[in-house]
Amino acid sequence: MEFLHFVRRALVAQFSALPPRDEFVRHALDAGVGSLPLLTLLTVFAGMNLSVQAYGTFVRFGGQDLLGLFCGVGGIRELYPVMAAVICGARIGATLAASLANMQISEQVEALEVMAVDPMRLLVAPRLWAVTLMLPLLCGYADVVGLAASYYAATEQMGVNGGTFMEQVRDIVHLGDLAAGVFKGMVFGWLVAIVSCYHGYRALKRDGAEGVGVATNRAIVHSAVLCIVLNMFMSALLYVR
Repeated sequence: MEFLHFVRRALVAQFSALPPRDEFVRHALDAGVGSLPLLTLLTVFAGMNLSVQAYGTFVRFGGQDLLGLFCGVGGIRELYPVMAAVICGARIGATLAASLANMQISEQVEALEVMAVDPMRLLVAPRLWAVTLMLPLLCGYADVVGLAASYYAATEQMGVNGGTFMEQVRDIVHLGDLAAGVFKGMVFGWLVAIVSCYHGYRALKRDGAEGVGVATNRAIVHSAVLCIVLNMFMSALLYVR
């Protein structure tokens, strides 16, 4: 019930007015640009590994020409959006939870309330907008990088014909699949932000520095689990006919 009450307050603050511009830009840059190095590194190896693992199986029955199909479906529909949500969500969520928990423990949030400033609008709403808008862009970026890495591994390391690979991708992956991945990123972004802000916002002064660590840990674990579980239901709705 406490979480639902927080969600209600956060939604009112998020959609009742535009967030403070400076706060929004700062958190958007941190969530988006700040996540690129980590996401790029892991997506490159994930894409290459997807090709390597699939080739080892498909070559047994002469189906190596289907590698592009598998990498397109498995990567763009599922792997890369979830990777962006879990990996970047963990990084972003830790930052959000730690910063809000530190402000709670140092009584900065209480000071805002005394000055009749709504902490939800000043602190929570910009974070929600920033992560909700940046994570879909990160998902789209991960799709491009991951598919390029899969193509490189398939053609340069396994000797798969590049034209056949891309033809398989074009045949199976449509604009709707890319849009579904971006939509997943938006949902995951909001979910990561609201869960992280909740754990940071409810940190108690008496917990001291330990409370910051507890809030950060809970934000990372809960947001990652919720994203993976929600992805299963979203995939069932989007792709199961």
